Amino acid sequence: MRGRLVGMRAICLRDRDTPMAPISDWGHVEWLSETSQGCFHWSHDPDTGHGIGGRIMNKKAFATAVASVAVAGTIAAPAMADETATTPVEQAQQAVEQAQQAVDQAAAQPTTQPQQDQVAAAQQAVTDAKTSLDQAAAGTQQAQQQVQQAQTGVQQAQQNVQQAQQQVETTINNDPNVAAAQTGVNQAQTNLDKAHDSLAAAKDKADQSAKNAETIKKAMNDSQSIRDDAAKAKEQADQAVKDAQRKVDSTDKTKLDQTTAAKQDALGKAQTKADQASDAAQQAQQKADQAKSLLDEATRIAGDANDPAKIQEAQDKAKQADQAVKDAKTAQAQATVAEATAKSEADKTRTQADQAKAALDKANDMKDAAQEKADKTSAALDKATDAKNTDAKAVKDAQAANDKAQAALDKADQAVKDAQAQADRTKDEYAAAKDAYDKAQAAADAAKQAADEAAKAQAEGAAGWFKTNKAEQAYKYLTDDSVSQYLEYTHIGAKDDATSLDNLLKALDMIDECNKLRADHGLEPLKVSETAMAMAMVQANYAANGHYNHNYQYDNVGENLDWGFSDDDPYDDWYTAEKETYDAAVKSGDYPDLAKLSPYDVFLKYPDLYQQVGHYLNIVDPEYIATGMAYSGYGETNYDHAFTQEYFNDWNSYNANDTTFDASVYRAKVEAYVNQIKSAQSTYEDALKQVEAAKTALDKANTAHASAVLTLDKATSYLQDTQDESARTTQLLADATRKAAETQTAYEQAKSADEQAQASLTTAETDRQTKQTAYDQAKSADEQAQTRLTQAQAALDKANTDVKQAEQDKTAADTRLDVLTDAKNALAKAQTAYEQAKSEADQAQQAKQTAQDELTQAQTAYEQAKKESDKAAQQVKDLENAKTDLAARTQALAAAQADLDAKTQAYDAARNEADKAKQAETDAETAVRNAQQALTDAQARLAKAKSDAKDTEAVKTAQAKVKEAQDALDQAKTILAKAQADLKQAQTVEAQAKSDYETAKAALKTAQQAANPKHDDNTGQTSLNAAQQATVEAAAKADKVMASTGADTNGIILAVVAFAGMGAATLDLKRRRMDVTARHGMR
Repeated sequence: MRGRLVGMRAICLRDRDTPMAPISDWGHVEWLSETSQGCFHWSHDPDTGHGIGGRIMNKKAFATAVASVAVAGTIAAPAMADETATTPVEQAQQAVEQAQQAVDQAAAQPTTQPQQDQVAAAQQAVTDAKTSLDQAAAGTQQAQQQVQQAQTGVQQAQQNVQQAQQQVETTINNDPNVAAAQTGVNQAQTNLDKAHDSLAAAKDKADQSAKNAETIKKAMNDSQSIRDDAAKAKEQADQAVKDAQRKVDSTDKTKLDQTTAAKQDALGKAQTKADQASDAAQQAQQKADQAKSLLDEATRIAGDANDPAKIQEAQDKAKQADQAVKDAKTAQAQATVAEATAKSEADKTRTQADQAKAALDKANDMKDAAQEKADKTSAALDKATDAKNTDAKAVKDAQAANDKAQAALDKADQAVKDAQAQADRTKDEYAAAKDAYDKAQAAADAAKQAADEAAKAQAEGAAGWFKTNKAEQAYKYLTDDSVSQYLEYTHIGAKDDATSLDNLLKALDMIDECNKLRADHGLEPLKVSETAMAMAMVQANYAANGHYNHNYQYDNVGENLDWGFSDDDPYDDWYTAEKETYDAAVKSGDYPDLAKLSPYDVFLKYPDLYQQVGHYLNIVDPEYIATGMAYSGYGETNYDHAFTQEYFNDWNSYNANDTTFDASVYRAKVEAYVNQIKSAQSTYEDALKQVEAAKTALDKANTAHASAVLTLDKATSYLQDTQDESARTTQLLADATRKAAETQTAYEQAKSADEQAQASLTTAETDRQTKQTAYDQAKSADEQAQTRLTQAQAALDKANTDVKQAEQDKTAADTRLDVLTDAKNALAKAQTAYEQAKSEADQAQQAKQTAQDELTQAQTAYEQAKKESDKAAQQVKDLENAKTDLAARTQALAAAQADLDAKTQAYDAARNEADKAKQAETDAETAVRNAQQALTDAQARLAKAKSDAKDTEAVKTAQAKVKEAQDALDQAKTILAKAQADLKQAQTVEAQAKSDYETAKAALKTAQQAANPKHDDNTGQTSLNAAQQATVEAAAKADKVMASTGADTNGIILAVVAFAGMGAATLDLKRRRMDVTARHGMR
């Protein structure tokens, strides 16, 4: 047993003034029954850590039942004997009513008139007091409602204060200095966490080292058993060697190995042949591929070689080129003769021209005088002409500029239209991108809300799950201190708390294990009760916080407790260990009919055994239909974590409002809930990515739209410029046209004057022209001769060029013909080479396939031979293994002592290792202290930074809101205090009304006794008083013994009291017993 032992206290029904005798809280505890005082046997075994198992009855029902037994034993027996009889509560109520009837009968007896008046007055006083009591109770209820409303107001005000304070914290935390200091604190905290982790690891190692030493010590005690087992194992090994040798002797392994070797050699040769054939096929294929490549190249180069028409065309062109060379040389010879003749004629005409030139010069002198005058008129005409031409060109240029400006205007107008369309399109695209961004942002906001809600649900742990699953009763038992005690040990959703979602899933794993164990016994699986789950969580947190016992707070439930490491399996203790004890007890024969007894009957008949197997019997109890499980990671050490399991049967009082599920269904629901929580953050992150993508698209669309607007602005500006330019060129065109008309008139005048001067010049010119004609004729003849000479020379040059060109064309045509002829031959050769290479490749491929088939046959033959050889080898190996095992078994006995010595040395080493681990733990503690100091320093810096940040306007504004919220909270608290005071006053009034009511009833009793002194009202009222007194006392005692561990505590005590007070009265408790539970101390 690991951990401390938990003591148990005896539960006795004594007189109210007789205290229960205290017992030791540690070690073995045992009390024997004291039937005279209503006590029963209770025991706790320190060797096993088990308390007795038992069942719990509802406190009120238990108290009433005790009162009923104490008052009227004759009522209990028949009620308990029949499953359809009234309950103990109903029996007690009947006893009260019967007693009240007796009082009423006494009051109805004939009396004297004064006595009757007194009775009537007392009866009226009772009625009035009862009315006052009812009114006071109503006032108390109303005051309670007002308190609840005021509490709601306080809670809302507290939330407002918290939100305002959170805003102050947020504002402070956003300060850069605070953020930097917070980073320092976070780093220091990280370092401290690492130091704590190192310390935890050191502690774990120290604990494990101590545990290892104890394990080795136990192993030394097992050496004798190992020695005996070794002798028996040797005998078995001897027989195994004989059997293996017989198999080896019946097989000719050598022959099989030779056959296998031969097959393997044949396989190797076949493989070599196949590889060679594969290589040959590969090389042949490469050669064929190369030949094909050459064939493709020849085909490409030849191009037209396969076209007879183009070959004929090339041949024709070659012939034509040859004829052209001949014709060009003939023309060259003719041109040479023509050039010599032309040169002779040119020389003759040049002499005649010189003579005519002299006569002309004389006529020219006469003409010059007339020419001078004509020149002046001609100059004037030229000037007028220039002006006319200039203005005409100006008109033309102006027209061209105007046409250009108009074209630019049209183009600019179209550009504006295009830019406007682009701006409109990008505007629509921006609107669409903005809509997509808004939707993405809305989706992200919704995802953030879901993520925040998921984080809140994560923090709420199982409580959040119960709310989601509408498990109202479970949620109430987990959070409401009016139905569950010790909630101060439960921190909803905390990492190590039983209510964390991870520990909830872990609990479901253990329920699955429980159902597997029940299935091994042919039992129905337990459903998951969410109420039982909530109870188990509360109990596990309580147990893990240093409470190594049961707290008896829930009625009508079975309960198992266990303490240990986080990775321990409680069923190792509850089921495996206790089942061994139970099976051994059945096998021993010391407990007759044990296997046939129910868990409850085992407790009654064999209580000493029950305390050792109570947890096991809970697990395999066929009456249970639902369960709840919890694990709490709290604890002073890492082996103080707590495991708790609660059990419900089919008539349990919680079932009416409970929510139960098949374990697999419930797991699926919980896992879906947990997965939804875990996926909410990733969904939010994905939504943020979508927002980022939408923002990028929005920015892109915005940029495009801005660019389009800019382009539109530029196009509009350019359109205005072109409109201005068009207007300007139109005006220039008009001006140029007007000026051109003016110069046209001046030109016509100058032309008339010049014509007159030219008439005089004409006469002189006529003579000159005659001479000029003669000269011109001579000159013309000379020029013609010179021209013919030039033409003849040009013809000769051309003939020379034509000869060269014809020779070049002939060379090109011959080359073209040669290329086509050679390409055709090369293509034929490439085709032949490719066909030969392909044939060789096909033959090589066929050879490869043949070799591969031979290889497959050789492989099959080898594998068959090897299979037979391997079988024989395995037989030899089995023989060798058997001999090896025999040798090992032979040495085992001697090795046992050596093993003991080794374990002793190992124990010493383990103790040394434990000391080192302890020192490492001390060092780790020092590191934690240092890290803690560093964190303290960082926190001080953070506190200073936050203090400095409080002077900012933003923080002051937020603090002002905190003050407003705090003032509202103070006002709400004032209202609550007044409501509570009113409630207290109402409760005082109710208490006084109740006291007055009791006084009035007592006065009525006195009046009734005085009115009928001969009537023995004890028949009714004494029974009533006794029942009420017994009920009060039993309820008080029940409050002390109501819990979930031990036997069917109420049923057992009721049985003891009944047997003590009623003698031969028999209670058939077996038919009305409650849930069996067990109690377990620390392991």
